[in-house]
Amino acid sequence: MAPRRGCDSFFCGWRLVGLLAVLATRRLQFIAAFASGPALDKKAVPLQHLVTSAPLLRGTKVGGDDAPVVFLLDKHAQHLTRYILEDPDGPFHAKTLEWPQRLYDDVHGKNEPDDEDWVDAENWKRWDFQFSKREPFMLKADWHSVPGWGDSFEIFVPRKNKVMPVRQAPLRLVAFLEAFRRVNEECWQEILAELRVMQAQKPDDYPRSRLLRILIEDFEERGFFGAIEAQAGPGRRKEMHWHRDGATGLLHLGITLSGKRRLQLRAWMEEEWTQELSMSAGHIYLSSPFLFEHCISYRPEEPTLALMCRFGFMDEEDSLWVNHLRGRDMLEANLLGIAAEGRMERFVFFLVSKITLKSFFSHRIGIPSFLWWRH
Repeated sequence: MAPRRGCDSFFCGWRLVGLLAVLATRRLQFIAAFASGPALDKKAVPLQHLVTSAPLLRGTKVGGDDAPVVFLLDKHAQHLTRYILEDPDGPFHAKTLEWPQRLYDDVHGKNEPDDEDWVDAENWKRWDFQFSKREPFMLKADWHSVPGWGDSFEIFVPRKNKVMPVRQAPLRLVAFLEAFRRVNEECWQEILAELRVMQAQKPDDYPRSRLLRILIEDFEERGFFGAIEAQAGPGRRKEMHWHRDGATGLLHLGITLSGKRRLQLRAWMEEEWTQELSMSAGHIYLSSPFLFEHCISYRPEEPTLALMCRFGFMDEEDSLWVNHLRGRDMLEANLLGIAAEGRMERFVFFLVSKITLKSFFSHRIGIPSFLWWRH
């Protein structure tokens, strides 16, 4: 079969759970040019593997076999995190944020879905931040990042364990995530085509068909990276419990805007079981925390601001079913992606953005407005 154009990029590895494994042997390149006013920052930043000598790690077992894990990161994206942080329409642009005292208190949560516990400070309240019941030393808010979903849209919120309406994220964040999608449109279309091929192979296998339908619909609705959990806090040393994300973590972009935190993940590399990454402002990582156990610990400095960008599932019954799925179909989807590697040409994708006075959306100001890719 002749090689096809497309998916050899930092983004295209997100084909399903472990399709990130395709990226292990690829050249990864990311350009994000963001600036204030007329200034323009053009800097090509190659994404690095967490363990440079072992680009492919072994995560937890999926369908009886170790899941391949690729963990990519950029430690020097401060220009991007500043741009998001300083969005005049967003919650973080104030020169001095008012940090609630509870973020510094030695409090413990309950293992049950979060209830509403609103914070009084206006800059948090306006963006729907509330204290987490499970983690009352943190503020959390849920947003969506899909322009076509409007000001409010109903998606599955894992910490609430239900589908509920969430507001659209701050515009600079929406623009950045939409740029991820647009710059690799051919890639997403190829992913969709392969998912549909899988769906046609075993049409009578109901669980498999249901899984593929959910994922296909989410790609068609632009829901990848569509669900955002914004986190603020804690303001004291804290170590979280070890856990694995649900299926919303199939494609996961983590952005640290401020503060310091440490990520530990259980992913095999030769004889080493636990990998570790210290993160601060400007750190961005891409991976599938659905595939490995991990925990976060926080330093006793200023509270951390972080953004977790995940799959935005839409139907509640489907969401509750797929979010805990760990079966063989997930692993087979990964193997399909690895097998497809031989059909792909060697492409390098770029994300290039310019900040102008014109809006990314026709009626807004200060959003990246020119996006293109090269090969």
